Amino acid sequence: MNRGAAVSGRRAGALWLQDVHVLGALSGLAVLFAAATFPLWGDAWRVLCPLREITGIPCPTCYGTRAALALMAGDWREALRLNPLVSSAGLGILAYVPWSLATVLGGWPRPHLPAARVAKLAWLGAFLVLANWIYLIVMHV
Repeated sequence: MNRGAAVSGRRAGALWLQDVHVLGALSGLAVLFAAATFPLWGDAWRVLCPLREITGIPCPTCYGTRAALALMAGDWREALRLNPLVSSAGLGILAYVPWSLATVLGGWPRPHLPAARVAKLAWLGAFLVLANWIYLIVMHV
């Protein structure tokens, strides 16, 4: 066997793990698995938020677990009331996982975002986190 072919085969095998859609699909499936097994957790999920305990101010992800539980129970209003950003992300994961699996396994085309658009999306994400945090402070303090 050609040594170069073996090395390139290993590189190709490792490169697929670096694909953002593969990692997205695996991460999304892990979240869905965690949600499906939630009744088995008992009280393990009841971890206190250090920022909230020290300052009395909720962190940007406070009430996220309760929002995810409300989503799983089908109570969309309560989920959005508790933490709009986590609720929206949960709905996004439900849409992203099948699409990501289709790109990885089904050969669907993969979009390419130019660096300028990625930077704008990063700023939008930062703004959404800040707006969500302000909402949590106003609604839950």
